[in-house]
Amino acid sequence: MTLFGLDAPYSLFAKNNQDMRRAAERKFIASINQWLEEPLEDCLAVRANGDLCIESKSPVDIENALGMYHGNIFQDAPTFPFAERKEQAGNWGVETKYENVFFCGSSAHRGGAVSGIPGHNAAMKVLEIISNQESTSPSRTGIYGTVRSS
Repeated sequence: MTLFGLDAPYSLFAKNNQDMRRAAERKFIASINQWLEEPLEDCLAVRANGDLCIESKSPVDIENALGMYHGNIFQDAPTFPFAERKEQAGNWGVETKYENVFFCGSSAHRGGAVSGIPGHNAAMKVLEIISNQESTSPSRTGIYGTVRSS
């Protein structure tokens, strides 16, 4: 059995990862057992040393194995799809210090995880830039005649 509990706070595991992971396993099993007629432990395979065959990874384990900061598979906690601070108002939450590079995944300032919000907002930012460029560019003459921005 694999325990995959999302958004477990890194700080809970930082000081004593092994003990906290085992405590999380026990609580997970207890929460499942409350709904079962027979204990889950009776259904799990057992290792030669008598331990149950359970795999669990804490945020510390994930950070150590995969290098993900604080073991967060979303790169950061998902956020609400609206500006949370005054300085975020008026932008899409995908901007970086580079004018043509935008966040479109979990690390964007609005959305995250599998919400699709960051991808939508990155696309909207690109369309906004294109629209602004077209409205400020002069007419161009090409093989199809004069092209005017509208």
